[in-house]
Amino acid sequence: MSHSSFAVRLVGNLAALAGFILLVGWGVDYAAGWLGYRSHASCTLLHPVVTVAYEIEVLMTCIGVIMWVASFGKSQSGLTLAIGGFLLFALPLVLPRYLGVVCLL
Repeated sequence: MSHSSFAVRLVGNLAALAGFILLVGWGVDYAAGWLGYRSHASCTLLHPVVTVAYEIEVLMTCIGVIMWVASFGKSQSGLTLAIGGFLLFALPLVLPRYLGVVCLL
């Protein structure tokens, strides 16, 4: 069994959580528009999700780089955490654009 499986599961679960929260906000906006109301749930949820994702990204990337450097480039988990941390920060910024949500941060 690979040692990087925990890091992959961690990155995947955090990305799924961030994506789920943004999709729930988009679903509320979509349902409200369908019923004739105006909702800003996506824009309201976007700022806290980006803030938390940024904090987790910095922590994961720092830990991943330290693990990777301390193992002299042999740690797959460290590299997975470093790259996954960066991608985790990019997800909340990109997903709303694909869903057609326009918000000012």
